[in-house]
Amino acid sequence: RRSIIFIMIFFVSFLLAIFPLFDCSSALAAQQLELKYFDLRGAAETARIILAVAGADYKDTRYKIEPGTFNAPEFTAEKESELLNANLGRVPLLIVDGEGLIGQSKSIERFLARKFDLMGNNEVEAAQIDCISEHCRDVKDAAMRKGFSMFTKDKTDEEKAAARKEWFEDEMPAMLKKIEKAVELSSGEKGYAVGMATSYADIALFSLLKDCTLQSDQKDTLKAAEECVSLLAISDRIANDEGVSKWINERPVTNF
Repeated sequence: RRSIIFIMIFFVSFLLAIFPLFDCSSALAAQQLELKYFDLRGAAETARIILAVAGADYKDTRYKIEPGTFNAPEFTAEKESELLNANLGRVPLLIVDGEGLIGQSKSIERFLARKFDLMGNNEVEAAQIDCISEHCRDVKDAAMRKGFSMFTKDKTDEEKAAARKEWFEDEMPAMLKKIEKAVELSSGEKGYAVGMATSYADIALFSLLKDCTLQSDQKDTLKAAEECVSLLAISDRIANDEGVSKWINERPVTNF
């Protein structure tokens, strides 16, 4: 009897000792994900690019918008049913395998970046990656404040044209040159924003420079970045990623 008890204790101890060694990453990667957004690129597209880089399977739920309007009946129905409360009745919304809901586009992006090992090799790299992604958001926010988009209602077409010219010819190039200098401090190899591995920062730069929400801005954006050799090298590398190029070729064609 003592021998049996000893063997059982040894066996349990052995299991407890080796259990932490099991790799749980595959289980995490296999979590079912559903990303909800309008049938647009918009605020969800950087998250979709992250998923493309990771080669992840997910459900890409899109609310169809009625032609000639901004009405999306399915979105309205889910909002009224309080299914979107995690993001204050808005989208994008990420559903994680029945475990929880994540709102806010940047929170979704960071969650996915951490999940798929796109946040560097240590805490300092993670902070640098976060920093560069925030620099990209600064550029987008500054463009919105400039007020030349199709959604700006309080300016004439002439005023918007003048603001647009000033942005792309002077202000955006100046901001990108500053980001170029910042990236040169954190890059460990040409084509990488931080260290020597693909990161969320690389994807944020690609989304900023090579995957503009409005295709009419693409040519002028690349012109504004023409002196930023490091930023363009990073964007080109992400554009040539197998998963990204496949996604871009196959994704639904939308206006923005």
